[in-house]
Amino acid sequence: MTVRRLAATAALLLLACGCSIPSTDPVRGGRAATGIQPGTRLYFPGPQGIRLAIRPDTRREDLQQTLDTLLAGPNRAEQRTGLHSELPTTGRIQATATPGTVTLRLSWPAASLSTTAIQQLVCTTEDAPAAGPPPRVAIISSDAPGAIQQQCDLHRDG
Repeated sequence: MTVRRLAATAALLLLACGCSIPSTDPVRGGRAATGIQPGTRLYFPGPQGIRLAIRPDTRREDLQQTLDTLLAGPNRAEQRTGLHSELPTTGRIQATATPGTVTLRLSWPAASLSTTAIQQLVCTTEDAPAAGPPPRVAIISSDAPGAIQQQCDLHRDG
């Protein structure tokens, strides 16, 4: 009988204590996630490395417009968070897309670009609107004898 009384007392104590999580009213959490956030998706280096900056006030641009926006550099809000660009402020990138590959023709020598600047280009290109999986990116410039194949380090599997 003592074991039964002890078990019954323990059960009553557990019921009386509940799970110790206080009750709350519904909490507003904002809009539910709906997939890819609309806007232009650009990659800029910052204090913690290269990262995605989404400009939600714009519609998602096509690839060439996205690259032109990237060359213009971070806006004031992005600069306040420590983002900057390592791409030249002059020059142009011409993007040509074929199924599965995007070729970027640079108006400046590729050797003049840092690894981070190349990652800005490649990550932005891979993340630009396109049907299907991210494209392979080939970079062509005046100082390269052939196309340089690149992949965004942030998008690599494994």
